[in-house]
Amino acid sequence: MPLYGATDHGGPEEQLVGGITVVLSKAERDLLQSHTPGYGSRSIPEVAFNLVNATVGAGIIGLPFAIYHAGLVFGIIVSIFVAIVSQLGLYMLIVAGQRVEIYKFATLVEYVLGRPGYHFLNIMLLVQAAGVSVSYFILMGDTLPVLLALYFPQYTILHDRTTIMILLSTFLVFPLNLSRSIGALARWSIVSVLCLPVIILTILIRAPAYIPKDYHIPLTLFGPEVFSAVGIMAFAFACSHVGFNNYLSQKNQSSRAWCLTTATATVMSWTVSMVFGLVGYLCFGDKVQPNLFLNFAPNDAVINIGRFALGFSMILSIPMGFYPAREAVQKLLHFETAERHPTRIQHYVVTVILFAVLTYIGITVRSLGKVYALIGGFSATSLAYIFPAGAYLATRHIHIDKTVLVSSPKPLIPASNAISATPAIADDDDAPSFISSSPSTSPTPHFPQIETPLVTHADMKRTPSLSSSTATTASFLPESSLLLDVAAGLLIIWGFVVMVFATGGVFT
Repeated sequence: MPLYGATDHGGPEEQLVGGITVVLSKAERDLLQSHTPGYGSRSIPEVAFNLVNATVGAGIIGLPFAIYHAGLVFGIIVSIFVAIVSQLGLYMLIVAGQRVEIYKFATLVEYVLGRPGYHFLNIMLLVQAAGVSVSYFILMGDTLPVLLALYFPQYTILHDRTTIMILLSTFLVFPLNLSRSIGALARWSIVSVLCLPVIILTILIRAPAYIPKDYHIPLTLFGPEVFSAVGIMAFAFACSHVGFNNYLSQKNQSSRAWCLTTATATVMSWTVSMVFGLVGYLCFGDKVQPNLFLNFAPNDAVINIGRFALGFSMILSIPMGFYPAREAVQKLLHFETAERHPTRIQHYVVTVILFAVLTYIGITVRSLGKVYALIGGFSATSLAYIFPAGAYLATRHIHIDKTVLVSSPKPLIPASNAISATPAIADDDDAPSFISSSPSTSPTPHFPQIETPLVTHADMKRTPSLSSSTATTASFLPESSLLLDVAAGLLIIWGFVVMVFATGGVFT
């Protein structure tokens, strides 16, 4: 029997909770997983691949360019450091959310900094996530239209970059953005990540052929623009904007399991990214382009296999930036608050309009290097370092009851096991109206047919007997650590330093 709230795709599925059989439709499972802990269904490797897909996207193409700006030796050192602190910030963010039982980035910042912090964070999330999506659109436009025009010259419609991008975006990218929960993309993320070895292999095979005969390996200690390079790397490794989305989609939501997920994602992301970055830099040196594939001839057959893999990977990666961007817009428009979630109409209206805007920007903007440095230096540093570390420090005084059960769902724990009923849930075509109107940080579904009082997640912590009979696993939040507290303080300082120097380099 799968866990209550599992989000396997398909028709309505029966779940048993405390003697009550509950039928959840696909839309309801999707909505619950998008905001309520305990409804995750994805394994640690699946979520790790989701994080890798969010991390190793457009940023990987700019890493050779970043290594050139930082210098070979310093670039490698900084890349290791940035990868570690980015995932450390992601871990701190989730732990802070667990402490106060808030599982939305913006709501957590509002709890810490008040309403001004909430709005500022949403703007940062929108800038970061929209920048990620735009960079993916740019890469898709730099790869797939070139291939279609080259191999299908008889079709003149395929020669126009704008037309191809509109068609690809409408029929391939847009459908991936219709779901509410990012967990629905886990398997597509695996496919996207599996494209990376193809991309790297084609570069490894063909790059040596493009090295000039009088070429000398650029073994430099420092490069011309160190902080600009750090901004690009911050952009390449940042994925805190999808942190809570992926955490809520994970089946085992203990702190230890999440630490394992982030560590796995970090190792995979850094390995893939730096192999790609080092090969590109060592082959082209100071001639390396922000998009490495622009260093190769457009009719190189082997490279074009890599171009296709990159373009296809970007199609699957664009939703990783779109989902948090949409969530930020919904919060700024007050469609999503602590008391309510967007209706089906609001969800689709925001999805369509935002997707059209990002597609237009992705078609018209061509300067990938500027997008890397600006988004990385300004928003990525805020989201990956400053806000997570600040939230971790601000919530360190909160002591959570050790009986909190992060892998069991909040709703529908009956006060009496003697009651047995099968409440009917609305089908997929109905709006998700099963959200309680009572104010709470994480709204929970209610079922009008059940007359017996329900025990909430907060009641579970006060009632160990009920918790032990309904939970699948118990998780202990990590104790406050002086080492992590110091690391959080240093992370905030690091974030501000990189922000100032990286963004300054872009405008000068």
